[in-house]
Amino acid sequence: MNHQSSQQVVSLFRVPSAGKTEQVVRWLIEAIELGIFTEEDQLPSEADLASQIGVATVTVREALSLLREQGFVETRRGRKGGSFVTANFDMVHARLLAEFRRYSISDLRDYGDERAAISGHAARLAAERAGADEHEQIAKKVRIMEHATDRSQQRRADMRFHVNVAQISQSVRLTQAEMQLQSELGMFLWITPLNVEALYAYVGRLKAIQGAMAAGDSTLAGALAADLSKKNTARMIDTRLQLESANEVTTREGDQ
Repeated sequence: MNHQSSQQVVSLFRVPSAGKTEQVVRWLIEAIELGIFTEEDQLPSEADLASQIGVATVTVREALSLLREQGFVETRRGRKGGSFVTANFDMVHARLLAEFRRYSISDLRDYGDERAAISGHAARLAAERAGADEHEQIAKKVRIMEHATDRSQQRRADMRFHVNVAQISQSVRLTQAEMQLQSELGMFLWITPLNVEALYAYVGRLKAIQGAMAAGDSTLAGALAADLSKKNTARMIDTRLQLESANEVTTREGDQ
């Protein structure tokens, strides 16, 4: 991914006020899995990262220190020094799975309820306020999702769709809320990528939301967006239960 594209994706993430250091750690781990930063890439400076994700430089420094301890980045000295990614994809994905298991089903339901409220209202406002050019932006995001083949591509495309809907709703607070929700738990929806059939159905739902917004049908757009959030929450919970079940099987086999 080129530097400009990396900055565009980085700018979609904002870290909430609580637990900032751990949130930055989580964000950087996801950024590696998404391919924003890959193995051996040099990370932006601490000041640049802090500016891009909305935290103090000292918070980024603390997060990088934790990531060094865990083997995800290393700091090199000298004229060409800086922080470099050292973790491979398998290591990063294992870390995300471990963190996903820390969330209860109740946590995921609460997250889904909030997502449904935010995305539903953003779609309603976008149907009322956005112009033709802005609706075309959303249509382009849908086309990108249509050709997303792996987990990282699907995650990026879905994130950009929902954040863009919030942006064209012309509500700064809704946009900030959507970006925060994306950075908190959004990555866990894409632990398992959609297969061809499921992706086709998912794109159909995005097209329906986009079509309702473009037609100015705010009630339908809001209902479709909220319903998609509910379906996504159910899918995330199913994935969480499958991981728990697989872990129990592994534990039983280990005890035999």
